Amino acid sequence: MDRSDLPPIPKDLMEALDKRFPEKSPSLKTSIDEIRFESGKRAVVRFLLDQYNLQNEKVIKTQVLK
Repeated sequence: MDRSDLPPIPKDLMEALDKRFPEKSPSLKTSIDEIRFESGKRAVVRFLLDQYNLQNEKVIKTQVLK
């Protein structure tokens, strides 16, 4: 799937995901498996945030060019 194949990403979804899976540092007691698991979840949120920002940049550029 090409990155441009993603459907529009709603702002409220991104806000909810960012709140549910925030950037955070693990404690010293956190296992490496837990760190990897949590990191993977956050990586998906970062990917979607990047896509959301790209989609909105395209909308803004399209509106400015009209």
